[in-house]
Amino acid sequence: MIVRLMDHLTTRWATPGSGRVAVCSPLVGLVSGLGAVAFLVLLDLVIHGVLGEWLGLVPPPTGEATPHPISYPKTWWLVPLVPAIGGLISGFLVFTWAPEAEGHGTDALIRAFHRGGGQIRARVPLIKGVASVITIGTGGSAGSEGPIAQVGAGFGSFLARLLRLTPDERRLLMLAGAAGGIGAIFRAPLGGALFACEVLYMTAAMESAALLPCLASAIVAYSTFALFITPRPIFIVPALEFHGLPELPLFALLGIACAGVGWLYVRVFYGMRDHLFRPLPLPRHLKPAVGGLLLGLLAVAFPQLLTGGYGWVQWGAIGLPPSLTLPGQSAFEPGMGVAMLLSLALLKTVATGLTISSGGSGGVFGPSIFIGGMLGGAVGQLLGAALPGLDLNPAAFALVGMGGFFAGVSKTPLSSIVMVCEMSGSYSLLVPLMLVCGLNVGLSRRWTIYEEQVASPVDSPAHQGDFVVDVLERLRVDQVRVRTEGLEVVPAATPFSQVVRRVARSTETLFPVVNEEGLLTGIFSLRDVRLALLGTANLGELVIADDIARPPLTVTPEDDLHTALKRMTELNVDELPVVPADGPTRLIGLLGRKDLVKAYSAQIEALRSPSEPAAA
Repeated sequence: MIVRLMDHLTTRWATPGSGRVAVCSPLVGLVSGLGAVAFLVLLDLVIHGVLGEWLGLVPPPTGEATPHPISYPKTWWLVPLVPAIGGLISGFLVFTWAPEAEGHGTDALIRAFHRGGGQIRARVPLIKGVASVITIGTGGSAGSEGPIAQVGAGFGSFLARLLRLTPDERRLLMLAGAAGGIGAIFRAPLGGALFACEVLYMTAAMESAALLPCLASAIVAYSTFALFITPRPIFIVPALEFHGLPELPLFALLGIACAGVGWLYVRVFYGMRDHLFRPLPLPRHLKPAVGGLLLGLLAVAFPQLLTGGYGWVQWGAIGLPPSLTLPGQSAFEPGMGVAMLLSLALLKTVATGLTISSGGSGGVFGPSIFIGGMLGGAVGQLLGAALPGLDLNPAAFALVGMGGFFAGVSKTPLSSIVMVCEMSGSYSLLVPLMLVCGLNVGLSRRWTIYEEQVASPVDSPAHQGDFVVDVLERLRVDQVRVRTEGLEVVPAATPFSQVVRRVARSTETLFPVVNEEGLLTGIFSLRDVRLALLGTANLGELVIADDIARPPLTVTPEDDLHTALKRMTELNVDELPVVPADGPTRLIGLLGRKDLVKAYSAQIEALRSPSEPAAA
């Protein structure tokens, strides 16, 4: 019984679509959560040591920090030098060992899904993680979602290769790893799961098959992360309220502003790559250092542009909460005026292009949150001054601007809504977020920060042939002719010499092997016999039919033809044993590939020529 159970489990594991992704997703989430912890801890150490100790730059606290005074760089000439050194080290690491790890990383994930069969080289996550820590830790204007997405996705791809899963399953595990890493590091498990499913396409399409694996991975990753780092909202906002219909036009204005700045962001980002850094007559290894130097020169006047900048958004656009204020400071009082907020929002587009378009390593989510928050805060202050009777809170516009801006440039409205709510711990502005995200996505359909996105699943090479799958899944094995006559059934104890003679006289290509009770124990094909002939010359009668047979992959009359075709392909045979669902070792007959194709063709003709509706 134990042997039969193990054989059954082995057979089921070898069968695509048998729940293998569901079994592996929590393990991928566990590793993604640990990767997020390691990345965040290492990044904090580098930022504190390099920017804090060397430069003397201490940005305002985020929601997870403790109160501390703000400090600006003490030595101006170090400001351009530090990002340049970071870019030099990052460029050397990336372009020496993993050139595909350059840039923001999410595009590499999308490309691997659509065109790479879910394949990510094992070294890429490590190089990407280390290079991103160096880039961001030395002041590079980049975020964490790209590197941590590649870390999680890389492990998902590696595990799928190790377990010999199919390309479709490997793609799903890759997305599950990305969802776990993003959900953990941004304290937004649901947003991370939705982002991994949504970011693949420019339209409202989602990779629905990946949703459950991504949810499972994000749950485990977030829970693992919480064991080491107490998850708190990154942003703390005051008690905000949405006052109904009169405020919708004001938030619509914010959506239009986000669309305009988003267009500029994408144009600057890729314009720098195509017209500045690619034509630059320098080795690729050195270009991130040039980008870091230019960023540093810009940061001499605006040090707020260095690194991710969440603290500046909290202090400058929202205001510090009572838990983070120092004596004499007012709670939730924005620290910046309209001119500074707008300047930083626009300059951050340039800073991010200098960092990432030059070949530096890091994500675009963090800078997008910075730009959207600063832009929203500026719009909120302008509207508050123009309409004093409405008592508008600039923090509300800053929060909505974060989600609305990123939704437009990334084409991920659902995940942007959810992630901003989770990152702030507030769902009170859900309706304005829905409006601004939807409006910005509608206005910005012609541009995206992710070049590898495709319009819809129909345009993805990963989904070529899905229509064939849909048709085959409508048909069951019992709707196709199953051959029950002329089978060449071989007893398990048949000596190999007799097996060879039977095969030589037979016209069959697949031979079921049965035991003394007539129950199916295995199958072998002509190829198996040829391979056995190479190694059994001196073994004589010691070899029997059962020795060359392999555990059978079978189908039942209730299985669909897509399952049958996948199992034929995996075995590289043209026929497949059919067994009853309640007696999986009793042979009914053989299902042939020709009969399967015939049933498929008949179904296609039926779909092309639907019958006329019956007369009333």
